[in-house]
Amino acid sequence: IADKAEKLDDFIRRGLYSYYNKDQRRVHYPMDQNPAPNTSPLASHAEIYNFALLDGRRITPTSRSSRNTAGSSIVQARIANKRYAGEIRSIFVHRQPGVPDSSETLLASIAWMKRSDYTPLDNPVFIWDRFPELGVETWELNQFVDPLSHDPPMIMHLRDLHCQLSRGTVTHTVPNMWITATMDR
Repeated sequence: IADKAEKLDDFIRRGLYSYYNKDQRRVHYPMDQNPAPNTSPLASHAEIYNFALLDGRRITPTSRSSRNTAGSSIVQARIANKRYAGEIRSIFVHRQPGVPDSSETLLASIAWMKRSDYTPLDNPVFIWDRFPELGVETWELNQFVDPLSHDPPMIMHLRDLHCQLSRGTVTHTVPNMWITATMDR
C-alpha cells in the first residue's frame, strides 16, 4: 500500500528522466528553457510503497526498512544474459503526464553493486562456477556502480527483476567482499 504522493529527490528524478527518454524523448525538466517539442515536464511526485512482492517474497526498499538493513531489498536482474545484483532503494508509481500506463507501472530505484574480481578462496577459480543454478557471485564491499552509467539502469519495472538474493559478508579475505546467492524458485 502506498503512502500519499511524495516529492522525489533529485537523484530519482534524474533516473526517471533517463528512463522515460531512453527510446524517444518524452519528458523534460520543468525548468528547461527550451524543452524539446512534444515532451511533458517531468512530474516531481510519486506514490511511494513500503514494500512489494517479487516471486512471492516481500521486498522492502532500504528507504522504508525499519531495521536499517538492506536484507530484504537485495535483488537480481538479468539483462542481455548478464546478472546484476542491487539494493532497492525505493518502490513507487510515478504518474507521468504524456506517458501511457505510467500510473499502473510499479517502478524501483536500484543501487547496483559493483562486481568483484576476487573469490573468497585462495584458488583463483571460483568453485561455485560449476553450479550456476546457485547463482553465487561476489561483489565489492559497500561499493556501487555509478548510477548514471545506464548499465544497468537505476530505474526499472519491478516486474523486470528476476528474484530476491541473500547477501553475506566475507571477512577472511583482503579485500572483504559481499557474496550473494539467488533465492529464485
